[in-house]
Amino acid sequence: MTAIQPATLSIATINRADPRLDLTIGFCAMIAKGADRPFAWQAVASGRDGRSFAAISASLLPEQRSALEARRITLALERTAALNLHRGGALIALPLGAAAGLAEPLLSHLFRAALANGVGTDRLVVEINADERGDFDQAAALAEACGRRGIAVTLDGFAAGPVALKLLARFTPHFVKLDPSLVRGIGGSVSRRLIAEGVMRLARNMGVTVIARGVENRGEHDVLHAMGVRHFQIGTAAIPQADRVRREPRNPISAPTHRRLAHHGRAAFPLRTARPAEMARAV
Repeated sequence: MTAIQPATLSIATINRADPRLDLTIGFCAMIAKGADRPFAWQAVASGRDGRSFAAISASLLPEQRSALEARRITLALERTAALNLHRGGALIALPLGAAAGLAEPLLSHLFRAALANGVGTDRLVVEINADERGDFDQAAALAEACGRRGIAVTLDGFAAGPVALKLLARFTPHFVKLDPSLVRGIGGSVSRRLIAEGVMRLARNMGVTVIARGVENRGEHDVLHAMGVRHFQIGTAAIPQADRVRREPRNPISAPTHRRLAHHGRAAFPLRTARPAEMARAV
């Protein structure tokens, strides 16, 4: 009987000189109401030509996509370390495409890259798109692999679609991030409010923290706040100022444990009017 060889991650499936591997990394701040600095930073990769990571991935053959994912992980953690974003307790949220496959090899690469850059794995959060192009099995496999390794998980782009609900029924993530399509215009849409309220009820019952992404005005913020949302991802990806991040005073409620994140609710919310260069100061 022939032994089954474990899957391995190879970065040789793309020519190292391929310009599609030349990614740039920006960061989006995630804030808790009442905190004086971000509780988490989301690493956002894009092409040097401005193309989104999703568009670059779609231009590759399926067997090449895990190499691109590995490149995104490496650059994101290198940039995190260079900016000291992980110091002082902030979480680092790393989107990871389940559709690339090879969950275990990609997570092994994540651990190695974190160790090489001095980023504690307890500060990492893997973001899994709650839609994942409708591929429930691959998204579930990645979520379960994260659970086995003790890595926190966010279900990103959550809008009560069939894959999102099946994933939430299969396992309990640390965070659920509301999709902007659900958040924008929520004040004038009964259906969006009902869906968001349903997600909030589920999250409260499961002990999951809900983060709203894509809030663009005070009305949207106030509706979500009335529902109990206390965590927001603000602005577009920008390069934070490392020296400002280091000098910010430590606030004990800025870096709570996952289950305590849902209990902040004080300061005014800084909306998306802030320019990218101001993102690190806006919170």
